[in-house]
This record gives sequence, C-alpha cells and structure tokens, in this order.
Amino acid sequence: MAAGTAGQARLSGNRTRNGAKGAALLALALALGACAVTPEPLTLEERRAQVEADRARLFTDQEPVAGPISLAEAMARAIKYNLDYRQAMLEEAVQSRQLTLTSYDLLPKLAASAGLTTRDKDYLTVSRNTTTGVRSLEPSMSQDRNRATADLTLTWNILDFGVSYFQAHQQADRVLISGERRRRIINAIIQQVRASYWQAATGERLEGRIAPVLEEARKALKDSQTVEEERLRPPLESLRYQKALIEIIRQLETVQQDLAIAKAQLAALMNLPLGQTYSLQLPDGFRKTLPELSIPMERMETVALLRRPELQEERYQKRINVAEVRKAMVRMLPGISLTGGYNYDSNSFLVYNNWAEAGARLAYNLVTLASGPAAITAAEAQEEASDFRRLAVSMATLTQVHVAQQQFLRAHTTYEQTQLLESIERRINEQVQQQATASAESGLERIRAKASAINAELARDRAYADLQNAISTVYVALGLDPMPDTVESHDVKGLSMGIDRVLADWQSGRIAKELKDDTAPAAPAATSAEKAGPSKEPVS
Repeated sequence: MAAGTAGQARLSGNRTRNGAKGAALLALALALGACAVTPEPLTLEERRAQVEADRARLFTDQEPVAGPISLAEAMARAIKYNLDYRQAMLEEAVQSRQLTLTSYDLLPKLAASAGLTTRDKDYLTVSRNTTTGVRSLEPSMSQDRNRATADLTLTWNILDFGVSYFQAHQQADRVLISGERRRRIINAIIQQVRASYWQAATGERLEGRIAPVLEEARKALKDSQTVEEERLRPPLESLRYQKALIEIIRQLETVQQDLAIAKAQLAALMNLPLGQTYSLQLPDGFRKTLPELSIPMERMETVALLRRPELQEERYQKRINVAEVRKAMVRMLPGISLTGGYNYDSNSFLVYNNWAEAGARLAYNLVTLASGPAAITAAEAQEEASDFRRLAVSMATLTQVHVAQQQFLRAHTTYEQTQLLESIERRINEQVQQQATASAESGLERIRAKASAINAELARDRAYADLQNAISTVYVALGLDPMPDTVESHDVKGLSMGIDRVLADWQSGRIAKELKDDTAPAAPAATSAEKAGPSKEPVS
C-alpha cells in the first residue's frame, strides 16, 4: 500500500511538472505571437488625408503677388519659399542641433537610480569555522525582507572624453559643410530662376505682337485652303503658299509655348501655385546697359579657389578626416574611469544606511592593439583621398572660371550680332509693309516679314538675357553670393532690395572690394617687439 501511495505521488508530480511545462510553452507561444508584426499598407482614406494636408502646406504663409514680378523679387521668392532651399536650411538646423547634442558627450555621466526589493522568505545564512570546520547551529539574518535603495553616481571616462572631443569638432565642421551646401543650393536656384525669368520676360514682352500676326497667318491659311478647294489658283502654288504659312504659324506658336513653359518653371521655383497668373517686370536699363568684366584671369582664379563652396566643403572634410585619425590614435590608449557617488540602503541591519564612495579604474581593450593600427591606416587613407578630391575639385573650378569667361565673351559678341540683325529685319519689315499690294504673294511676304522681325527681336532680347546670365555665371564661378551679407528685413521686399543692390554691382562690375579682400596677401608674422606690446613713445 505504501508502494502504491509512492507511485501515485510520483505520477502526481510528473503531471504537475508536465502541466508547468505546458503552461510555459503556451506562454512562450503567446509571447512570440505578440511579437510578430505584419505589413499594414496605408488605406486610401489615409493617403487622401495626407495628400490634402500636403497641398495645404505647399503654399501656406506666403506673401501674395501684388504686381509685376521683377528679377530681384523672383530671386527673393525663390530663396524664401523654394522647398529645396528650405530643406537645405532644415538640414543645416539639424546638424547644428546635433552639435549641441554631441557637446553633451563631453560631460561626465551622472546616473541616479532607486528601487524596491522584496522577498518571500527571510535572507538567512549560516557560517562555518575555517579552523574547526564546525558550522553554526542557528542561521543568522543580516537583511530585511523589504528594502529601498537609491544612489547617485558620477562617472567620468577620460578615454571617452578624448573621443567625444574630436567627435564634437567633427560635428562642428559638418555644420559648416551644411552651410556651404546651402550656398550651393542658393546659387543653383538663382541660376535656374535667372534663366527662366529672362526667357519668360522676353517672350511676354512680345506676346502682344505675336497674337495679331498669328491671327493674320491663320486667316490667310484658311483663305488659301478655300482658294485651293475652289481651284482658283494652281494647286502647287496654293500648297507652297500654305506650307510657308504653316511654318510661320509653327514658329510663332513655339514662342508662345516656350513662354508658357518658362512661366510654369519660374512659378515652381518661386513656389507659386502653378495655375496662378502673374506678369513680369523687365529691369531698369533693359538693353541700354551692358555688363562689364575687367578682372584679370589670375585674380579670378585665386578668388574662385578661395570662395567656392565646393572647395570649402572639401577643406572642412579634410579637418574631419584629420580628427578621425586622432580619434583612432586615442582609442588605442587605456581608459581611466573616475567614479564618485552617494548611496542609500534602508536595510535595518546596516550600521550606516547612507555612505559616499569614490574610485578609479584603469581598463585597456587589448583588441585595439590589433585593430588600432588598421583603423589609423584607414583614416589616413581617407585623408589622402580627400586631398586628391580637393585637387580634382580645384581643377574643375579653374576650368569653370575659364569657360565662364569665354561664354561671356561669346555672349557679348552674339548680342552685338543679333542687335545688328534685328535692325536689318526691322527695316526690311518696314519696307515690305510699305510696298505690300493686295496680291497673295505680297500678303505672304508681309506676314513673313512681320514674323521674321518678331523672331529677330526675340533673338536679340534672348541674346541680351544670355549676356546677363553669362556675367552672373562668371560671378557664381568665382564663389560670389547673390545674397547680400545683411538685409533690412527678411520679407520679400527686404530680400528683393538687397538682391537688387548685388545685381546692380554685378552689372557695373563694382566688386573690387570683395576681390581685394580675398586676394590680399596674408599679414606678416608679428615680430618679438610687436608681441611684447605697444611702445610707450607717443605716436606722431
């Protein structure tokens, strides 16, 4: 009977253990099921809501267009509202905040902790005499079942401080790099605005003259088709006449389409609603004053190498790579940790429930003995690659300066030629209109002469626009910014006034001071007498 009772007990124990295992497996399965994540695509309603929110944010907080837009205002609106530029500003702000965050890594680590501990049984211990080997008969208690603990610990690792020091300097250089990238984006946006503005403005100026000629050409084409159907003239003659008219219509319609495309592109650069209508204002002195460029090439090369944002980025990247080499060297040093703190324990068996402690610890990661030299070599190789990249960018910069100068000279010659051609076409048109008769041939010649005069005038205006773009390309190749250093206000009007002053200086070549500051020789080193301080003799 005792054996049966023992067997039942073993069976009951096995069932209990099996039940515990089953419960554990069930809990594990539930936990794994809770951790499983399935892809959940956005619903149509969520996408529609996002689209509506994005549309509402595209054109919010923008000053409305109050009149014809000048070139300076178009640039100001692009700088203030262009989404690419605003993204660059946000990236610069992110890098700046990251620098603030990185600076905190230089500080010691201060950690505070508190907790509660409870037990279902007393913390009892027994001891054994190491001499006699006799164990104590009664257990002893040295800790409460319920305890509260707290501590405040200050830790400072000198190795981590050294690494964080170089990381902070690297992040500071990344902030400067983001600023140079913002400069590059400004220059790119301004170049696009300038090209679209001149193409749209020159087309808009002649739009009122294109429409009557187009209407006359279309009417003549319709009349010719009627003549052909009625066989009033030889078919071959009518077809050639219609072909000439269609070519004229196609040329004039191309001008209108180019105008519409240029205005749409300009509206996108200014972040205006694409369906909004607006007009453009030609700058004062249009075609009356020509830009000047009288800077020696050697001086232009020096200024470009000093001021181009791409080269500034590479110089800052050079400092980042140098700091990376030093970081690799610092990581090979042993780490010294200094700690200090204040502790509390509510255990009633302690004589002192509050105490302060301090310590120092020396640690050395032996793996760095093998990986450290390889890390230093990799950082030095990256530094060398950065040097060659900077040389390549320098060569590209010099090439751009020379190309920009040649483009300006060619644009100047082209404008003079198109100006002469426009004068000839205008006089031809005047003669044709005076000598026109009622015949079909003279009607075609009259329409062709008007279209040729319009195209010649448009070509002259666009040649003048190309000349303006060419001089601006030269100054951008030199690294000069279209944005002034200071503006009266940051609204569209204040930015426009500042940009207008810069454009006027570029137009007249008044940039000598900026070039002089950049190309001035470096100040000589101070002598020992100068380092000692100023002389007490009176200055004559």
